[in-house]
Amino acid sequence: MIRGVFFDAGNTIVFPDYSIYRTIAASLGVEVATADVVRAEAFARRAFDRAVASSPGRDVTGFWSIYYTPFYERLGLATESIPAAIEKTRQANHEGLGIWKIPVEGFDETMDELDLRGLVVGIISNSDGRLEDRLDEIGIRDRFDFVLDSAVVEVSKPHPGIFELAIEASGLSPSDAAYVGDYYEVDVVGARGVGMTPVLFDPCGAYDDVDCEVIKRFGEIVGLIDRWRSG
Repeated sequence: MIRGVFFDAGNTIVFPDYSIYRTIAASLGVEVATADVVRAEAFARRAFDRAVASSPGRDVTGFWSIYYTPFYERLGLATESIPAAIEKTRQANHEGLGIWKIPVEGFDETMDELDLRGLVVGIISNSDGRLEDRLDEIGIRDRFDFVLDSAVVEVSKPHPGIFELAIEASGLSPSDAAYVGDYYEVDVVGARGVGMTPVLFDPCGAYDDVDCEVIKRFGEIVGLIDRWRSG
């Protein structure tokens, strides 16, 4: 029976401030709307997933270039402008709370429902060592029983080690835990590899046909858990 649910952070618990991307694009001569940014994210996510799937060690190093090159291409930036856009993006993420700082829609209501069900709730994220502080500044750190930041624990998804640390922190067995993330190759494959139940969070429609549960809205995880627990 599912007794715990763990989440990715970026694009799952916290979303980007899309105005940052729009400002960067505008500074390089391209005006875009928020809807354009969302579509570019879906495109870049698929490209990043393909890169992870084809890499010998399923490594996620080189994230900035692998993800943001197709992202800014999709937004219409000239090829020669993309390195500058990536550098501006990197700089923006190092300022203040960074880029990912908007709690997912329905966060409080969903977390309340998970609390009512007595679930262990945690975060497993490939991050830069500042995730826990950022969540604290945003005001949502106290909603989680543990936070695993890859830069702190020195192992990154999809490596099984970081998922095993979550199992240890939660006191659960892998079969008792669900994991929700936004990348198939990083999150679904990684969680499934240690025996967790994977859920793909895909609000922007990046994936067409995958062999796992998919949710489009954050709050849908509650219904899934209820179905699993009653079955």
